[in-house]
Amino acid sequence: MAKNSPPVGFGERKSERRNYAARSVAGRVLSKFIESCDTEFMRIYGPYPPSPGRTRWRIQVYDQATKRKRSLTAETAQGARDLAALVEEELRRAAPLLVHEAVEQYLEYKRGRVRLERHVQAIGKSLRQFLPNVPVRSVTRQQAEDWYLAATRRPGKHGRAAAACTHRKRLGLVKGFWAWLRKRELAIDDPWSSVEPIGRVNSGKPQLGESEARKLDQYLFRQAEDGDEGALALLIALYLGLRTSEVLGLTVGAIDGTTVFVAGTKTKNARRKLALYEPVAKLLARHCAGRPATQRVFAANLPQQPKPDWAYKRLRKACQRLEIPQVCPHSLRGLHSSLALEAGATTHQVASALGHASFATTARHYAKRDSIEKGKAKRVADVLHGSSPDPTVEQILARLPKDERRVLLSLLRA
Repeated sequence: MAKNSPPVGFGERKSERRNYAARSVAGRVLSKFIESCDTEFMRIYGPYPPSPGRTRWRIQVYDQATKRKRSLTAETAQGARDLAALVEEELRRAAPLLVHEAVEQYLEYKRGRVRLERHVQAIGKSLRQFLPNVPVRSVTRQQAEDWYLAATRRPGKHGRAAAACTHRKRLGLVKGFWAWLRKRELAIDDPWSSVEPIGRVNSGKPQLGESEARKLDQYLFRQAEDGDEGALALLIALYLGLRTSEVLGLTVGAIDGTTVFVAGTKTKNARRKLALYEPVAKLLARHCAGRPATQRVFAANLPQQPKPDWAYKRLRKACQRLEIPQVCPHSLRGLHSSLALEAGATTHQVASALGHASFATTARHYAKRDSIEKGKAKRVADVLHGSSPDPTVEQILARLPKDERRVLLSLLRA
C-alpha cells in the first residue's frame, strides 16, 4: 500500500454515503411534490446527461394532470438511474389502492379458506362485475347505493334481471370483502354498511309432487336400463340428494357396491359416505364395470368435468316428454329431503345426507314445510304405537351391557 493512501474500500464507502444522502434529500423533496400531484398520471423522464456548463445528470418527474414537474440531479448516470428507481418506488407507495387490485389480494386470502380454485375465481368474477375499478378510499355511500341498484337491474345470461337471491348474495359478498379491507386498514370507511338488500328471496326451488316424482323415477329407470348415462346421473341425484357438481365429480373408485363416497365441493360437511338404493346401485355398477378407478363416472368422454347445464338439459328434456312441471336438477335435492322427512327420517339424518352442518340450512332451502311437519307427526305416531323403524347397529350396541359389548367387539376384531 502506498504511503498515506486511503484504506481499501474507503472511496467506495464515501461514494455510497454520498449517494444515500442524495437519495434521502430527494425522497423528502419528492414526497412533498407527490402530495400536490395526481400519482395516476405521473411519469419519469431521463436520465439526461449534464447540460453545457453543468456537471450533474438529471431526471424529470412530470404530472400530466396538473402540468407540474420536478427535476432531480445526481453526480453520475448510475446515480440518476438510482434516483429514477427511488421515484418509481415512491409513486407506487403513494398511488391509491384500486378496487380490483384489492380484489386480487382478497383472493389470495380466500385461497387458504376455500377448497376449490374455481370457487375462488367465481368470487373474484362476482366482485369485479359488481365493483368498478376505482380507488378503494374514494368510494362513497351514494356510490355504493347506486352500484347495488345497478346490479339489481343488470340482465343475466338469459336476458332477465338477476333474481333477488342472486344480487343479495353478491351484496353480502361485497360487504364481506369490505370488512376484510377495513380489518387490514386498506379501507377507512365502510360505505356499504347502510346499503339494504332489495327484494324477497324465494326459499328453495320448485319441487315435483309425489305422483310426478314417481312418474319421473319410472322414466329415468327405463332410460338408465337402456344405457342412458344422463338418466342414471339424475337417478343418483334424486336417490342420494347430491349437488349436480357432486354427481358429475364422482369417480369410478368412489363406488363400492351400494356405498358411494362423496368428496364434496363446498365444505368439510360435504364429504360423506352414503348408501345407494340397490336397484340404482346395480345400474351404476354396470355403467362403471371395467373402467379405471380415477375416471369420472359421467361424461368421461369430455376433457373436463361438465358444468351443471349438462344435467339440466337432460332433466328438462325428461320433464317435457312426461308433460310434468319443468324443474332443475338442484330441485331433486330438495325433493330427496322432503320425501325422506315424510318417510320418517330424522332432521339430523337428512341434513347429514345433504352435507349440511345443521338442519337449519336444509329447512330454509330444501325441505318443504309440510314435509317437515308430516315427518314429525309420523315419528310421534311411531313412538306412541310402537311402530318405530328397525334400530341401527349403533343403537343395538348401545343397549348391550358393557361386558357383552366388549366381548362382541373383541370377536369382531378377531
